[in-house]
Order: sequence, then structure tokens, then C-alpha cells
Amino acid sequence: MSSNSSKPVIVFDNVSKLYRLGTGHDSLRDAIPALLKKLAGRNGADPHHHSSNEFWALKDVSFQVHKGETVGIVGPNGAGKSTILKMLSKIIRPTKGDISVSGRLAALIELGGGFHPDLTGSENIYLQGTMLGFSRREIAKLYDSIVAFSEIEKFLQTPVKRYSSGMVVRLGFAIAAHVSPEVLLIDEVLAVGDLSFQQKCFKRIDELKKEGTTIVFISHNLEAVQKLCDRAILLRGGRVFDQGETSEMVRRYRDDIFSGMLKQTAGEIAHSDGTFKINSVLLLDADGKEVETIETARPLNIEISYETKRQIRHPSVRVSIERMDGLVCHTTNSRQNGLEVGELNGEGTVTLQYLSVNLLPNLYQVSVDVYEEDNLVPLASVRQHRLFQITSSFPEEYGAVHLDHEWSLSALPQLSSGVKR
Repeated sequence: MSSNSSKPVIVFDNVSKLYRLGTGHDSLRDAIPALLKKLAGRNGADPHHHSSNEFWALKDVSFQVHKGETVGIVGPNGAGKSTILKMLSKIIRPTKGDISVSGRLAALIELGGGFHPDLTGSENIYLQGTMLGFSRREIAKLYDSIVAFSEIEKFLQTPVKRYSSGMVVRLGFAIAAHVSPEVLLIDEVLAVGDLSFQQKCFKRIDELKKEGTTIVFISHNLEAVQKLCDRAILLRGGRVFDQGETSEMVRRYRDDIFSGMLKQTAGEIAHSDGTFKINSVLLLDADGKEVETIETARPLNIEISYETKRQIRHPSVRVSIERMDGLVCHTTNSRQNGLEVGELNGEGTVTLQYLSVNLLPNLYQVSVDVYEEDNLVPLASVRQHRLFQITSSFPEEYGAVHLDHEWSLSALPQLSSGVKR
């Protein structure tokens, strides 16, 4: 990353963006269909009445990005992340404020953005290259490398409108990554590709970083943001809420998400067939204190209180811990793990003890299912209900889990440089 004393490559200066819902159009692509609807009498909106339909997607946003920096933009859906990238790529214009971008810019910000659907993949490579200022001869030199990276060679003579979303991403990123951009904009679209292609994309992004490319990166994959970005900007409600060191911005964003989810899930009701009821699911630390946040590698008890309306024969309790992006981190079943219960009557509690929760910082949710005998349908469930977050004193670790480990160094003996006699 270059020093911040250099002249900024990207400048956002008090930028605001107002949308008038149902009437405003910022691009030719949006304006033409709207005009046709109007001519056909299907518009249905009064173009002179906007006050009740005004929406500020961005409000007084200011920031700078210097040459060679990789800056992440994080925030909840609707915070204005994609609006910023569309303004940088000149797809839409600001309502107020000034934006400047220095250098050749390549953008991968929406599926098929810039592609002509009726042209083949091959023709779109030349179209995109021409739009970025390359001559046909220059594009021809890059063509084979772009095709090899995209891995869709046998579909290059097929119109892009017949491509899957994954194929569009492959071709779009292959072009963007090979035109030697001075500024690269990347939105969430990389999440569409398969895992091996995502890994290849992130490796290429790392190469572009080392070559001094300035990168603005949006992703809900906070681990990727933390690994790739030199710093991050946290948006909330169309404004810059904070900006600074990446891990701190990611932590603050997760805290925001966690607080919002706690409010949304308050008072949620568990499913039950009426014969067995889960009264509560509590997360407790080693001292029996209820917690919503725990430290990596600390113990955790999940206490499930219940009541029965009849005798429950050979019950089993299944507990799952899921990361909020859907990754199942651990699932266990009481009966399969040695807790044999002949029958349950009345009220009681079942406790699952984790001696060390070796998950890395993220947001997690607990699900509980209670079964009778070998029935496949649970008597009662609490699905994705109990939320908690993990914090950690291991800030340089990435991934899903913390594994206990130690480093050691064994230095090889130095060989004598003298001449053997």
C-alpha cells in the first residue's frame, strides 16, 4: 500500500444520492423502458409529485482512497455500498457532491454489467476492451489469457444471454483482471462463482494488490474483507458511520448485526406438537451466568428447559450450532453420544457442555430439536433462535475454527566456508 501522503486516486466529497421511487432514472438503460411504459400509458406515477417517494441512498458521504490501497466497504443491505460503486463506475450520477477517479478503471459490480446479451462471449471480450480504451490489437494479445482464466472456452461463441450467472461472473472477472486496471471495483458478484473459481479470483486480486492496483471491495464475506483490505469504511443508513483499521470495522459491523438480530428474534415461539414443550434455551458460561458473547476457546453450556404433557419414551435431543452464513459448525445428538434416557415425565433440563468452544469471531445461532424413539419428525424445535457471537484474542487467525498450536524453529547448523584440507 502506498503512503497516504500521495495524491488520492479516488475522492468522494460530500456525495449524496436521491432516488425518487418509481420516477427517477439515472441511466439510459433505465430511461428507455420507462419511456416505453409512459407511451403505453402504464407508468402510473405522477412525475410532479415526489415528496412521499424520496429516498436518500447516500447522504453527505466523504472519503479518499490512495494509490495501491485496498479498501473494503461494509454495512447492512441498503446502507449504500453498491450505490457508491455504481457512482465510481459512472453508471449513475450523484445528486449532490463531487466524485473524482484517476486512472483506468475496471468494474465487476453487477451480473452482466456492460455485456451485450446478444453478442457472444468472444465479441463481448472485444467490446469490453474497447470500452476501456484498448485497441483491437491490444485486446488480441490478452485474449488467450482471458479465455484461459475464465474456463468457459467452449461457450465463447454462444450469446451471453444464454450464460448462467456463474459463467457471466467468470468472463466478467477474467476481463477485469487482465486489462491492467489502475482502479478495480468489485461487488458481491464473486459469491456467485464456485469455490475453486472464487479462490482463483482472490489469488488474482492479491497479485493485483502487489502490482499497485487500487481496489475497492464489497463483500458480505467478512473474512475476505479482513484478509484483503488495508482498511475499511463502515456504512449505516447511507452515511459513513466510521472508517479505519479493517478488523475494528468488521468487529463494529458484527456488533451492529448482532444487536439488530437480537431485537428481531425477541419473543420468537418454538414449534411443538403439544406433548413436549421447550420452555427456554440458555447459553451459560462456566459460572452459570447467561451470556450472549463468549471468547474463543472458553467453555459454554447450553441449557434446555422442558415440560412434557405425557410420557416421552427414549427421547433424544439434537443441538446444532450454525454460523450466520449457513455453515454448520457442530451438530450433536444426546442419545448417540451416550445419554440414554428411558422416559421423560414432567419438567426438567438437559445441558450440553462444551469444554472449549474453538470457533473464531463471527455470529452464530443455536437450533434444538427433540425426538421420541426413532421418529424422524421432532416433537418440538427451536430453530435458529438463540443467537450469540464469538470474540477472540487471536486477531491474526482466519477461518472457521481456532486450533491449539505452537510454533518452533530448528536452525540448521552453518556449514564452514573454509577450504577442506
